[in-house]
Amino acid sequence: MKILVVDIEQMALDFCLRCAAAGHEVRLYRHMPKRKERYAEGFKEIMLVDDWRASMPWVGKDGLVVLTGNFVLTAELDRWREMGYSIFAPTAASARIEIDRMHGMKVAEAAGIAVPEYHVFNSLEETEAFARKQDRGFVFKPAGDEENKALTYVAEDPADLVGWLRRQIKAGKQMKQCLLQERIDVLSELGVSGWMGLDGFLPDKWGLSIEHKKLMPGERGPATGEMGTVCQYAEEDKLADEMLKPLEPVLRALGHRGDFSVGAIIDTKGKAWFLEVTARCGYPAWWIQTASHRGDSAKWMLDLLKGKDSLRVSYDVAIGVVCAQPPFPYGHDVPHAMVEGNPISGVDEFPDQVHLASVMRAKGPVWRDGKIVEEQTYETTGPYVLVCTGLGKTIERAGVKVYQAVDGVRFADKMARDDIGEKVSAVIDKLHRFGYALNLK
Repeated sequence: MKILVVDIEQMALDFCLRCAAAGHEVRLYRHMPKRKERYAEGFKEIMLVDDWRASMPWVGKDGLVVLTGNFVLTAELDRWREMGYSIFAPTAASARIEIDRMHGMKVAEAAGIAVPEYHVFNSLEETEAFARKQDRGFVFKPAGDEENKALTYVAEDPADLVGWLRRQIKAGKQMKQCLLQERIDVLSELGVSGWMGLDGFLPDKWGLSIEHKKLMPGERGPATGEMGTVCQYAEEDKLADEMLKPLEPVLRALGHRGDFSVGAIIDTKGKAWFLEVTARCGYPAWWIQTASHRGDSAKWMLDLLKGKDSLRVSYDVAIGVVCAQPPFPYGHDVPHAMVEGNPISGVDEFPDQVHLASVMRAKGPVWRDGKIVEEQTYETTGPYVLVCTGLGKTIERAGVKVYQAVDGVRFADKMARDDIGEKVSAVIDKLHRFGYALNLK
């Protein structure tokens, strides 16, 4: 099969390599309009292209086109989809449910899904003025088209919130829209995802996830997106019934294809509350899902678009741990010399568990047979280097497995949390009592 990957996020290298290993012809377009990087260079299995549009006749209507992001090119790919091409990606309309947080919340409310009470503002200054008149803390969240969702902040009290807002204003941060959400006594965050195809969500394959978003163990430090996640497929799931299935008619009407997930919280009384959606493959979730999939990495995706379910999965617990390098979680525009060329060893010792992200193949020093030799090796190209995964019947066993890979992969200044899964073990019995994540142990 011919596969064209339009990589907006620079996160598709692992998928491309696994597709090539399965015998597919793979072309990769790296969308880098502002900053050229060496991401994915040196892999002979993959053909890098500078113009994805020129490769559309090559992939044809029998091949597969995969888009990794949802904030550019979706509308243009919608037109190719209308011409009969198989596009594994959200539509522009379904992507808006994620990109525009307020729109997503209104879609959820219209579907009868519980959303925490919130207040909407048109600037940080307006938000600060409101906060000064309150007697309690709120959760601040960016809204509208603000890309940096890591700006979410949980304030302990009004002074804490005002101080944080003042700091953002002083730094020159501007927002066209933001919101303050009422704080809820949270037992645990919990996400659920499904694969949306021609006939709706695939049955019996609901993906549960509990994210670990902070940089440091114990959920301390700055928000990173995610430093690791505990996942598990389930044949039946209460949260899917509450959060995903009510959205299925909307997603079918919008033509969504591929992964769609809802992030929620379970409060201390056992009620689930909607927070946000991810209308695309998420990170590191995609790699953890890949570790749980059986067989060809791409054929099931093409089948999904044609209304066929050929995806086979493991129902074991799956854990993913992000391995990064400074200046992560910042530094998207740092000089290349700061993030490129850091040698990585140990990758080939864990072929099923290591998922490459900001990596290239280049000639570098390798210790072999008691001496240094120059040969092809792996080197970094950015702060977000790779993800290690591990599967097991329990959280503990999956944790042992994943940290064998984390410890076995080596590069200078490697950053990785050493406690992914521990907070899940601490609350899982309570989640079970409320009927959630019943197979997660």
